Amino acid sequence: MKTVFVASSRKYYDKVKDIKRQLDDAGVKGFYPYFEYHDDRAEDDEEKKKELTLGHFPEIDQIDVLYAWTPGGYVGCSVTIEITYAYAKGKEVITSEPVDELAIRAIVSDVMTEEEFIAHAQT
Repeated sequence: MKTVFVASSRKYYDKVKDIKRQLDDAGVKGFYPYFEYHDDRAEDDEEKKKELTLGHFPEIDQIDVLYAWTPGGYVGCSVTIEITYAYAKGKEVITSEPVDELAIRAIVSDVMTEEEFIAHAQT
């Protein structure tokens, strides 16, 4: 079984919470956005944003695969940082849909639906 990190823009947290529930039910160890900590204040507070961004790096160091929830190909700045860090650390990077940004697409290992990814994480 793989250890995972699920990355997503804040606007998709409800969906990521559902993915987390499915992975938890499957017994997959995972790291996720700080759902309760990340609010509008974090977007305007440099120290909070720094803490949020850098706080995920030690988690990404522990994973096998990063899964980015990318509906419509959207990837925000924070997810771009997480994807890039994971790639630089030699982690597998998977997105839910092909991303719009070609530079990011170049470092994505695969594209998988939510169901495909959950099955992949269990291998």
